[in-house]
Amino acid sequence: MRNLLITGGAGFIGSNLVRYLLDKHRDYRIVVYDKLTYAGNLDNLRDVERNPRYRFVRGDICDPLAVERAITEHKIDTIVNLAAESIVADTFIPIHYGNGIRLVTAEELFAAYAVKSGVATDPNGIEIVEPRVPLCALSFYNGMGQWRPITHITRHPYRGKTVKLRQKWGEVTVTPNHSVYNADAQLVPAETNPELLSIRKINVERSRHRDYIDIHLPGIKSLDGLLYAPTADGRYRSRDVYVRQVLQGEALLALMRFLGAYVAEGNALFNKANGGWQVCIANADLEFLEQLQHDAKLFTNTAGSITRRDLPNAHQLVFSSHILYLLVTTLCGTTSHQKQIPDALYTLSEEYKHAFLDNYLRGDGNVQVYKTAQTRRLTTNSPRLAAGLGLLLSLMNLDYSLGYREFEGHSSWRSAYSINIVSSYDPRTECQYNEREYDGFVYDLTVEGTHNFAAGIGNIVVHNTHVDRSIMDADAFIKTDVYGTYVLLEAAKRFGLERYHQVGTDEVYGWVAEGSSSEDDRLLPRSPYAASKAGADLLIYAYYVTHHVPVTLTRGANNIGPYQYPEKVVPLFITHAIEDLPLPLYGDGRQQRDYQFVFDHCEAIDVVLHHGKLGETYNVGTGREIYNIDMARLILQLVDKPESLIQHVQDRPGHDRRYSLDVSKLRALGWEPAHSFEEALEKTVRWYVSNEWWWRKLKSGEYREYYNKQYAARVVSK
Repeated sequence: MRNLLITGGAGFIGSNLVRYLLDKHRDYRIVVYDKLTYAGNLDNLRDVERNPRYRFVRGDICDPLAVERAITEHKIDTIVNLAAESIVADTFIPIHYGNGIRLVTAEELFAAYAVKSGVATDPNGIEIVEPRVPLCALSFYNGMGQWRPITHITRHPYRGKTVKLRQKWGEVTVTPNHSVYNADAQLVPAETNPELLSIRKINVERSRHRDYIDIHLPGIKSLDGLLYAPTADGRYRSRDVYVRQVLQGEALLALMRFLGAYVAEGNALFNKANGGWQVCIANADLEFLEQLQHDAKLFTNTAGSITRRDLPNAHQLVFSSHILYLLVTTLCGTTSHQKQIPDALYTLSEEYKHAFLDNYLRGDGNVQVYKTAQTRRLTTNSPRLAAGLGLLLSLMNLDYSLGYREFEGHSSWRSAYSINIVSSYDPRTECQYNEREYDGFVYDLTVEGTHNFAAGIGNIVVHNTHVDRSIMDADAFIKTDVYGTYVLLEAAKRFGLERYHQVGTDEVYGWVAEGSSSEDDRLLPRSPYAASKAGADLLIYAYYVTHHVPVTLTRGANNIGPYQYPEKVVPLFITHAIEDLPLPLYGDGRQQRDYQFVFDHCEAIDVVLHHGKLGETYNVGTGREIYNIDMARLILQLVDKPESLIQHVQDRPGHDRRYSLDVSKLRALGWEPAHSFEEALEKTVRWYVSNEWWWRKLKSGEYREYYNKQYAARVVSK
């Protein structure tokens, strides 16, 4: 073997293997083939970039043509396979709870259920909330929007670029590497700026929609079915001004007409000069205002007066009433950029939705005629209202598109949204892409039965990621580990390669209560990640038996050492300890693991490549386990930090208590680990202390843009 293709070579074990093989075998030429997602990092290979025997190819092992091109162009004779595989705070999310529907931001959703259910923190620093009550997100399923249960709400800190995607389908802001769905329902990175998939049709259970509303206002108690508010001097019922608490029929229609007009062209304010509250609705149509004045009498005894003006749109209907002020601002917001759809409207019967929408159109809407087509258009500068209108129209089975307007030269003016109710779409799509700096939390949902949920303005379909990557979202692991392995094996068979070597994991054996796992033991994976790895292992052996592909396989214990992605437990604990942050330890910390130094593992792979028997599997480890809590304590001792930094968190699902490998088969080939656990951990800690430049950008969230820029620059330089 002379020309090696190392897939996943920009990752932790892969980059150290590249370094090891280049140093030991002066006649080796190595091509690293990596997609640069998740833990793939070109900084891991910075010190070998100028080596004439090293090349980097960015590619996906699930792409057969790209794999074949890399093999032929670089005359590969050996493959070593190590490949393995968020919305911003103010993003709007439709949720269904009990019998109600609400539009909330990701931040509001997390905060609300954190109070009810508490927050757990996993070893990766991700905060997790389990709603534990019926709560659903709008998800794209079977060609339409359906409400699917939310099992987890998560967030983690992020500092770096975010991208805003704007199209006629809608608007959403996500991190550049977050996945969205394109118009063909294919999963793609947001940074590719695809034509977005949106939800326009929702599976609505209209038989459960209500024909009444029960109004609740903050700090106001009901008396005989009436809601009274204090006057300026704090007294109740001094003027006997009220709003009816329960409305239905014509009274409810009147309220929806009134609120539609208020949201479109109304304002509410408190006059400090005279201590009065005012609600005002303006319109050029005097008869329209007179109808609203009459409507108000059906749900309140507050009297309104109309001021007539000659200028267009200047007639005003004014109410001086604290209780009416509380009603409209609680349900619909105050200033124009804070307006919103009243949440109760989403689950009211269709006639009430139409009453609201029709009056909104009479205020902030217009009808455009082009040839024989008519388009009703609604406008607003409130993002929350734009998102709510989109949800409302979809619930009403009305199609729509969006337009946007920025006011150049007026920095204080807010963006305007135009929502066009249409019967057909212009096939042309303009895909706007804008980046901005972001420093805060990013959020995600785990949705049962699907891997997506609607977010942003226009019900844009985004992908949910995961809490523990394979537990919450196994599809990426299955694609990479099983299908990717299949692609590589097919290439090895077709091109008659000298060797195909797979680097596997001890997790395929599952929990070992006593003794140690040998290579012939039954595979009992207990997580989607481990199951995908086991599937790859079986596929490798099948290709050896059926097609005589020259394969070998190693199954390694946990690795520690330089360049390990700081999501993993040892580098996470080390970097957290350096920063005086809590060390989130799963459960009681009594899980047992065999931690080996990564260069010992690299040497073992080299030994198997040269001396291992074809078709055979070899376990790689030290043969000694340590409790995770003892590992955490030793890290704190090495960085001179107190044990009080250890924070016990809820254990993860399917978390195996103990792994243990029998490594006698590998030792028979002459291999022995050169480092004890204590020596390996001390070297690892020293490396992270000395290389903050490497891991700080990863923990800050800036790495994705950094990688892409570095990749582009390094390709040009070569």
